[in-house]
Amino acid sequence: MRKRLGILFLFSLLKLTAYSTSVEKADSLFAEQKYTESFEIYSRLLEKEKQVSPSMLLKMAYIKEGLGGYTDALYYLNLYYLQTADKRALEQMEVLAAKNDVTGYSSNDFEFIQTIFYKYYFQLIIFLVVFSIMMLTLSYHFKKRNEASPISPAVVMLLTLGLLFFILNYGKDYNKSIVISSNTYLMSGPSAAAEVLGTLKKGNRLRITGHEDIWTEVSYDNKKGYIKNNKLRPILLN
Repeated sequence: MRKRLGILFLFSLLKLTAYSTSVEKADSLFAEQKYTESFEIYSRLLEKEKQVSPSMLLKMAYIKEGLGGYTDALYYLNLYYLQTADKRALEQMEVLAAKNDVTGYSSNDFEFIQTIFYKYYFQLIIFLVVFSIMMLTLSYHFKKRNEASPISPAVVMLLTLGLLFFILNYGKDYNKSIVISSNTYLMSGPSAAAEVLGTLKKGNRLRITGHEDIWTEVSYDNKKGYIKNNKLRPILLN
């Protein structure tokens, strides 16, 4: 068992070292204004290794905006905002969206509160686990010593576990996607034969309300519609 733990620790250490080396190389290339080369490394770390930092996301957004890829720039800014809850990112997204005539980036208090939740997601999970253990211990203590009813802490523990289950399974669902193809059709139903409600340009951010086979149900301009999955890029947290 100890040998396995040692191997696992060594593997994690090597992975962390490789990540640090890659970031240093990419940062060096970025400083030398070799943006394409640095972006390739950042992108690999994000997409394949699922490792990213706020500074990386800002640099990726900067590179893409400089190359005219406003859709990707909006995507990376959105990921940065989810990690940091930095309102300046919201403002920058609104400016970039207005400049390129796309919608879906207006901010509100609910989105800010939601982002605060994402920022402290793992701390909240740890707190709920520790709190559940405390309630279990307290319930056992009351039952063993007959000092008070163990029912109250047991009920609190079950409610906490229920909340923990919900957060683990649904808590990180941001439910927003960015249109990544020009002239994307918004359909009235999940079928190519359905009525075309409108045509969307790439860069629009939509709220996801459901999925059906190769179609994603979205809300756009207070209307329900359907767009093919391959026309959207979900904004996902690692």
